[in-house]
Amino acid sequence: MKTAFLAFILFAISYLGYAQKNYSTEYGKITQYEMDMKEYPQDPDAEAVVLYDLGEYFFQGDDNTGRFMLYMTRKTKIKILKEAGISYATFQIPYYTGDQSWESVYRIDATTYNMEGSNLTKTNLDSKNVYDEKVNDRVRLKKIALSNVRVGSIVEITYTIQTPYYFNMREWNFQRKIPVVMSNLRYRAIPYYAYAYIAKGITKLDVFNSEAATEERRFGNLLYREMIYNFGMADLPAFKDEEYITSPDDYMVNLNFQLSTIFFPAGGKKDIMTTWPAMCDDFLKDDDFGKYLKNVEKEAKKIVPELKLTGKSPEEQVEAITEYVKSKYSWNEHYGEFANVTLSEFMKQQKGNVGNINLFLIGLLKAAGIETYPVILSTRGNGAISQAHPFRQFFNYVIAMVKVGDKTLFIDGTEPFLFYSDLPERCINVRGLVIKPKTEEWAIIRQKTTSVSQKKFDITIDPSTGKFNADISFAGVGNESYKLRTNYQDKPENLIEYLKDKYKINVSEVKQIEDKGMDKPFSFSFNYSNGVEKNGNKLFVQPFCYLNIHQNPFKQTKRTLPLDMVFIKGEIYSASIAIPKGYKIEYLPENTHTDDALLAVTYNAEQHEDKIQVTASYRLKKNIYAAENYIGLKASFIDLIKKFSDMIVLVKE
Repeated sequence: MKTAFLAFILFAISYLGYAQKNYSTEYGKITQYEMDMKEYPQDPDAEAVVLYDLGEYFFQGDDNTGRFMLYMTRKTKIKILKEAGISYATFQIPYYTGDQSWESVYRIDATTYNMEGSNLTKTNLDSKNVYDEKVNDRVRLKKIALSNVRVGSIVEITYTIQTPYYFNMREWNFQRKIPVVMSNLRYRAIPYYAYAYIAKGITKLDVFNSEAATEERRFGNLLYREMIYNFGMADLPAFKDEEYITSPDDYMVNLNFQLSTIFFPAGGKKDIMTTWPAMCDDFLKDDDFGKYLKNVEKEAKKIVPELKLTGKSPEEQVEAITEYVKSKYSWNEHYGEFANVTLSEFMKQQKGNVGNINLFLIGLLKAAGIETYPVILSTRGNGAISQAHPFRQFFNYVIAMVKVGDKTLFIDGTEPFLFYSDLPERCINVRGLVIKPKTEEWAIIRQKTTSVSQKKFDITIDPSTGKFNADISFAGVGNESYKLRTNYQDKPENLIEYLKDKYKINVSEVKQIEDKGMDKPFSFSFNYSNGVEKNGNKLFVQPFCYLNIHQNPFKQTKRTLPLDMVFIKGEIYSASIAIPKGYKIEYLPENTHTDDALLAVTYNAEQHEDKIQVTASYRLKKNIYAAENYIGLKASFIDLIKKFSDMIVLVKE
């Protein structure tokens, strides 16, 4: 321990020597170097940089409640380097309520620093710019917006969170989407609560040490000595691999805590963090999970006979029960592996969170004699599960795992416009824990489904007006059909708005809307007119009316993480162009076909009597690519976008 603490002292001395010259970690003190900064030397493209991010977590006795409260303080200083960096002067702090009281966010102080000529000016936080926003019944956001922020400003903020919920020791994020010069968390542990922690995104911290406090503390009859832990990192690069990943939290450097053991002052202890099998048992005993499921199975005796399942195959029964739940009960868009209202309240309101809906679905399936298990998981935005650390807080969702013959189906009852055995994108996140008594079983949650967009164009051109008229049809297959169906929702005007928002075109109506089932393509058509390019006696025709892919989905200059595309994706275009009377083809793009391990691309243009037929398509070969494939994919898309955008040239005879 002495060696570890000495390492921290050496690190601190080294950093502070640097800070005296360049940066200050003293709240309210701004150095000339910080104000003069035009860019961050280690990352000249950075839009802002965190100069320091310092936290302290500690417990303090509360005489009013007779118990310890957890306090988490944070102070942060950020330099704004570019216009886009101004957004970092707005802060959002989530806080929570449970069975006791609301957490408190207080001691908020913030300042904006600017140079006005040769004078350093301060703009203090206006209380009008601090307000609360409700997320749901359990969570709110404290929003803080600093004033007078511009390129060159420095913003500094400090605040404290007070909570009676020891499970809510906040994750500490060392890394951010902008560079961080220094980040350090000091944790003052007391002998009554033990926490386990995991560091994600790194194998070793720059600073990790501990030592016993020199002074004892007293609360009531308790006399104890704190153990002080320091966790630190310096010179962290900005996290930039944001495209096509599950969650930045899976890769960014951060520290997660979970309460593992409570030690009672009078003797004895209670283990909180145990094993995966023990966690499964805890879920099955919980009022809002296992007991809720049993209540559903009892209620299902009235419901299942009304669904007329007799004579249907087991798979057809699963589909019928799932569609019943989807049609009768709506999702309130709140996640959660537990039901957040009672079964009677859920059935009365016909609305609930993920836990309510999917546990209800699981109970109905079990009551119908279908082998079904709950699977708890972490959604893509919430991050992946570490199987080595049984942290309950990593989970935020529950789905059904159904065994039908030799098939295993994963089902979510929250999305009425999705095929019954397809999962929404948020759920496709590697693995989930199957909740069975006294077991540890993991389910791999991957669906190699496709997501294909199809576009057809029937184009006529009027040279006298210089306009083209096109009858166009759009169709979606797989996840793309779900997206179109979700936009539509039985309202044609929604598709008109969709075309305006996504493709920047205005149409008066959509027609021939076809939706033959959740597992079938969704299609619709419309008419679109616009000008055609002319130059002298020549017409320049874009065969796909500029509605083809035109932006490269791969924008990074380099890549270090795998690409998770979720679905195998592709697009198919076909166009029939009537050659205007008195015109002939001067230029037709060359036909091409490439098919490699990454991508298949086809382009074919031919004349058939008085019409030109053009087909083009691309299809990704995988839903997950290695990082080294990134540059190849990016280059391929540059070529295919150029090819698909090529013009046909018609000339007057």
